[in-house]
Amino acid sequence: MANKIAFIGVCSVFLVALVATVVDGNGDGIEISEKALLNLCDPVEYKATCEQSLLQTKGADVKGLIMTTFTEAVSEINGVLSKSGNMQELQTDEGTKDAFKVCQEVLDYAIDDIQNSLSTLGEIPITKIGDFLTNLKVWLSGAVTCQQTCIDSYAEKSSAGADVMTGLLKHSQELTSNALHMVSGISSVVKNLDVPIIGNLGNTGLLRRLMSSSDGFPEWMTSADRRLLQAADVVPNVVVAKDGSGKYDSINMALAEVPKKNPTRFVIYVKAGIYKENVNITKSMSNVMLIGDGPTNTIVTSDLSVAIHKLTTFHTSTIAVNGKNFIAKNIAFENTAGPAGHQAVAVRSTGDLGAYYNCHFHGYQDTLYANKERQYYRDCTISGTVDFIFGDARSLFQNCQIIVRKPAPNQSCIVAAHGKKDPQSFTAIVLHNCTISGEPDYIPVKDINKSYLARPWKAYATTIILQSQIDDIITPEGYTPMNGTVGLDTSFYAEINNRGPGANTAGRVKWGGIKHLDLIAAEQFTPRIFLESETWIPQTGIPCTPDLLQGV
Repeated sequence: MANKIAFIGVCSVFLVALVATVVDGNGDGIEISEKALLNLCDPVEYKATCEQSLLQTKGADVKGLIMTTFTEAVSEINGVLSKSGNMQELQTDEGTKDAFKVCQEVLDYAIDDIQNSLSTLGEIPITKIGDFLTNLKVWLSGAVTCQQTCIDSYAEKSSAGADVMTGLLKHSQELTSNALHMVSGISSVVKNLDVPIIGNLGNTGLLRRLMSSSDGFPEWMTSADRRLLQAADVVPNVVVAKDGSGKYDSINMALAEVPKKNPTRFVIYVKAGIYKENVNITKSMSNVMLIGDGPTNTIVTSDLSVAIHKLTTFHTSTIAVNGKNFIAKNIAFENTAGPAGHQAVAVRSTGDLGAYYNCHFHGYQDTLYANKERQYYRDCTISGTVDFIFGDARSLFQNCQIIVRKPAPNQSCIVAAHGKKDPQSFTAIVLHNCTISGEPDYIPVKDINKSYLARPWKAYATTIILQSQIDDIITPEGYTPMNGTVGLDTSFYAEINNRGPGANTAGRVKWGGIKHLDLIAAEQFTPRIFLESETWIPQTGIPCTPDLLQGV
């Protein structure tokens, strides 16, 4: 654990130093003045931490920094951790033991995100950083999210434990945040260094080579992936079936065949049936594709919950997707814990570049945990009661059915709870051309158990509802607080060009976080720009309407 936390802090120091050095070629640094070093801290929130870290690296070039400073910094942070007391003190019961496991897991993911950022910066000259900004912002935002997830998991079980973890992670969180702010404000940073930038420094066009191509599919999907999506009959690597016609009767058994750090698409066909298991797609299981026989026929189900099983929210998911480039098609995931289970996740999506097509996500509280990084949902159905789409991902839902279910007595329903804590995190929830409605059992109680579009889980929660149908189940106020006044004026909520009886915004709350955008401003939240998909021409695989709808 100590090594993992140390690595986060060290890598963050490296990232700041990498941006703070004018590079010649791909890694040889040219020392810059102390004044210029301190100017690099202008965009950040934690200036004292930034200045201290940069001055410590004064005189080192990039390669020298990586080679000589790394071991010393790890040793120093481990020394700090060794003085913090016995970590076992934080594991007082089953709940805090699970929180500790979450911290071990998510800090490992944070390390990966920072390593990805480091390797990217290490391979390019600073003059071309504009072409890679989206990746850097996505990954560094992910590292910020992971560290906060650790603290949040303790907060669910022990305020004292959360306080301890907050203290332990304070320095690494500040360093990671500073790195994110510096990357986000790179135009001012390089201006101070008088370095010409080749490439786009805006929020658009930065990942076109990664996210789009002329045939309508994103380039992170290989040509083989595209053929798989387009094919009427996909030839799977493994078949899972309850009737004995497959190689396995369990999805987890099939996943055991996925090679570590799998470089090519691994297709698992899950035949019609009900699969009672908690599926874990680990971070080493890249490029996995699950295909079912339809979301009403192939159903993956479980009932883990916070209230009944004493777990943290993070570990209640029926399926946990930690591997990158995951695709799910024609399959349902549900958590049947019910309202009594409180937080009970059907799907937790953590790996970058996840795509879901014609999938169902059913639960009650916290149905879909869009945890971090880039996610795309098309023609899906998501049902629940409280915060049933939540997390801190950069997620876009298009043509999806968002269905409010009947909650427990005296309980209100909230569709979205976004978890953006850092103002520069590259995250948001976008609902584009979706339908927000209630299931039949909910309609008779909608005036008693009111429904809201969203509430701010964290201070900078960002949720956009764009060109969607909103039925009359949504209360005129539209939004409700979550933690007192947190986020009321710092969040970002916008409803743009919606329709239906619930789309009238005249009675919405008057928070500072309620924004009024026109269609020109709304373009930044379309798939073309928000996910930088250019054009994803609708085909037999995962279609996408890249721009605003016309004539609505």
